[in-house]
Amino acid sequence: MKISIVVPTYREEANILKHYQECIKAIDKVRENYPEFDTYEYFVIDNCSDDKTVEKVLSMKERDKNIKLFVNDKNYGAVLSPFFGILNCTGDVVFLIAADLQEPPAMLLKFIEGIREGYDASIGIKKESKENFFMWKIRGLYYFTLKAFGLIQITSRYSGFGLYKSSLIDEFRDNNLEEPTMRVLLPLKTKNIYYCSYDHLERKHGTSSYDFYSYVKEALKTIVRNSTRIPSIAAKLSITLTFLSIILIPVTITLKLLFWQSLGPGIASIIILLLLINSGLLLLISLLLDRQGQILSRLKPIRKEVKQKKIYK
Repeated sequence: MKISIVVPTYREEANILKHYQECIKAIDKVRENYPEFDTYEYFVIDNCSDDKTVEKVLSMKERDKNIKLFVNDKNYGAVLSPFFGILNCTGDVVFLIAADLQEPPAMLLKFIEGIREGYDASIGIKKESKENFFMWKIRGLYYFTLKAFGLIQITSRYSGFGLYKSSLIDEFRDNNLEEPTMRVLLPLKTKNIYYCSYDHLERKHGTSSYDFYSYVKEALKTIVRNSTRIPSIAAKLSITLTFLSIILIPVTITLKLLFWQSLGPGIASIIILLLLINSGLLLLISLLLDRQGQILSRLKPIRKEVKQKKIYK
């Protein structure tokens, strides 16, 4: 059986060699315990790095013919590039792992155990992290937001790190997501998931391409493109405002009678009227959004194609 190690890269010249060495150690450990996994491929998909990442991988490829390299013609972001990678590998199982060494390659053995037990996917869930405390909390807020909008049903702190059966990868091809992030796609395709906790390590070399702004942008983009709860939330808010307005009518009349000298003429009526108008507008917007969602769900999304300027097999 063949293990495909899919490694998305962007400016990882300082990490890629060490990452490859750690992955080979993990494969050797798997072979000791499960000899049926006798072949592998180390599949690097590079997001048009402007450093020496590609040169480093090509140098490694001269010594190991199991290394493959796809170089994208531009930076397609942290969602499309890895997804294209897992769709184009040839293994019986696919190990998706970042090149920054924050996700430990040694987890491969534990993931294999989950697959052998009959699970479709073995995924890593971050238990603790040695990264910047502020960014750890921002990531947590990001996962919480996605979960609040019903976009992820699995446990938070999952970024795609894991091992997947090739049959599940085939099912990933059939999806209606414009940007098929693993957090959203995986629970749509299978509930048979093996969860493994791990410590997210500190990045030793280079800097992450994601910052606070990137997480905000990614969260908003994911919510707008994939969430069906926005109309529902707007409708619930409008009903709540309407109910509040109705309750305020007798309260306002009572206050007017008790403190008629303190309240200016017409102020109470204006407040109630504004609440009613705003709640009505929200209800109308929610209906329009719901109708728009129904129309868009019938349309086939425009898929962005990931193209390569160089392929080294």
